[in-house]
Amino acid sequence: MTFAPSHTPQSSKSIKGIWLSHVGNAFLTYTTLTDNVFHQLSRLNYNRVYVDVYNNGTTYSSKYAPRNYLLSFPFTNPLKTAIKEGKRQGLKIYAWYEHGLMTFPDAKLAQKHPDWILTTSNQEKLIDNHWWLNPANPEVQQYFVNLFTEVAASYPDIDGIQVDDHWGIPIQFGNHIDEMTELTQKVVRAVRKVRPELVISLSPNPLGFSRTKYSQDWLAWIQAGLIDELVMQLYRQTSHEVALSIDNSILPEVSKYVNVAVGIYAGSWHNQKSLAEIQRQISVVKQYGYGYAIFAWKTSFGILRFANRREKETYLKAI
Repeated sequence: MTFAPSHTPQSSKSIKGIWLSHVGNAFLTYTTLTDNVFHQLSRLNYNRVYVDVYNNGTTYSSKYAPRNYLLSFPFTNPLKTAIKEGKRQGLKIYAWYEHGLMTFPDAKLAQKHPDWILTTSNQEKLIDNHWWLNPANPEVQQYFVNLFTEVAASYPDIDGIQVDDHWGIPIQFGNHIDEMTELTQKVVRAVRKVRPELVISLSPNPLGFSRTKYSQDWLAWIQAGLIDELVMQLYRQTSHEVALSIDNSILPEVSKYVNVAVGIYAGSWHNQKSLAEIQRQISVVKQYGYGYAIFAWKTSFGILRFANRREKETYLKAI
């Protein structure tokens, strides 16, 4: 039964998004609070929710990837629920494939396809606590084509698909810029054949870091018309650092081609930013005329933000 009434946020061309991580996703599925949380976000005039659907498997039934039942319980479909409640609240729902080309050594995918895994020149596989899929492998390319076209076809009311900084390869494996561009081209073209109107969203690090550390030349992808929406992660401690990062970025150029927003970090489990600092960073981003997205719900509105009610109410009114 749904208790929260329907709502429509104020119309805005600017991105006002929030990431719902695998932890938040599992929490809302378990408590059945999705309708209430989405109603709150809608009343705060958010317009996008990036729902984590890919973290050591999918949170929905797939022909191509195993289901992660630690994050989505049997007989539930968090993505389907998010789409349903998002539509009621006027929110655009994106399937966010958080793990991108990452996998775990004990993952079913890695065990089934050991030839898909990259190895460094020193015969290492574990980089950043993960194994990484080879973007040049034709079977890996087809795997992602199948995965993304499946969700595009199976969920006709979904608004977009998002990948992030993990849609890349650590430099320890060598330069894979050309391979990542080829993979992105194949996936995007296949998705657009199924759903031409589906938004392809990317949330990378700033361009220099993305290129040199993760073989992710996202400016070339934008120039090739592969990306519709860019949410650049500027996870900084202070609003002053956010402003400096924007000043040194190519966002003014990029915003001529695609809808642009800045990703703001709300902090970790053990080191949350104050709500006042989050608000200051949002204000800075707004001054530059960009949208924003908050990472993540669990540390900005969710299960870790009940201690100071007065601070929270002030923040919610100002956001």
